[in-house]
Amino acid sequence: MNVVPKNHFKSLFNDLELGSDGIWSSNLPESDQKAEKRLREKVANIQIDDYLDSVAKYHSIPVMDHEVKKYLGLMPFGSVILDIGGCWGWHWRDIKNIRPDVYIIIIDFVRSNLLHAKNVLGSLIGNQVELVHADATALPFSNEVIDGVWTVQSFQHIPSYTSAFNESYRVLKKNGRFINYALHITPAIQFIYRILGKKYHLEGEIKGSFYFIRANNKQKDELENIFSGEVHDKYSECLFNPDLKITFTGREYSWIGILDYYLGKCSFISSMIARQRSFEVVKN
Repeated sequence: MNVVPKNHFKSLFNDLELGSDGIWSSNLPESDQKAEKRLREKVANIQIDDYLDSVAKYHSIPVMDHEVKKYLGLMPFGSVILDIGGCWGWHWRDIKNIRPDVYIIIIDFVRSNLLHAKNVLGSLIGNQVELVHADATALPFSNEVIDGVWTVQSFQHIPSYTSAFNESYRVLKKNGRFINYALHITPAIQFIYRILGKKYHLEGEIKGSFYFIRANNKQKDELENIFSGEVHDKYSECLFNPDLKITFTGREYSWIGILDYYLGKCSFISSMIARQRSFEVVKN
């Protein structure tokens, strides 16, 4: 597969400044996520010896690797994908082999997370992947320049998530594809929490840490209004749940993790037990 000339990609950064650390800088707005930012920066200062081992404690790597491949299979030749809240960028570690024609922009409002992304992605940085210190509610790009927006468990922590939805719509080209993964209001897990007498958090600030809202039908309706199109919701991570200490299925080559991906295709079962819910919509 041929590779699109790099100037097709690099022109998006004309109004940004490249730092000595290899990360592009933008003007960040006043954040309403100050507590979360402090927490994330504290966590980002911890030394990581095995990145994928750390990831597997919070995400199912086999499930999300399959989700990445499915998403990339829908993207046209030469696409530019914006990963909002991409943190360590691990979703794209094999992009060169899967889609050498596709370029990735990872943004995160915690610069230290992007320094970790440099360790995970290595030589991809500055070539097929660029890192930008930016905010989801004020994306530093022109209108209709991005082919795809991908975001995983990031918008669920943004109090003004509707602003982030609107910004994603603004930068997407016509026929651009938006997908957002967030934690699901899982009926089976709600039931378990009720039995154990534990609080099942749905929406609001978790004191001293961050704002958190689970994927819900109101958000789906908001996306349909913004995009003026049908939003498809799907479910994933049925056999992976850190809250219940079920994380072995999330390891990179776990065959149960691969089975988990296919279980997510059984919509009724997955809607009852899945940890994640995703909303996907194409800009008309």
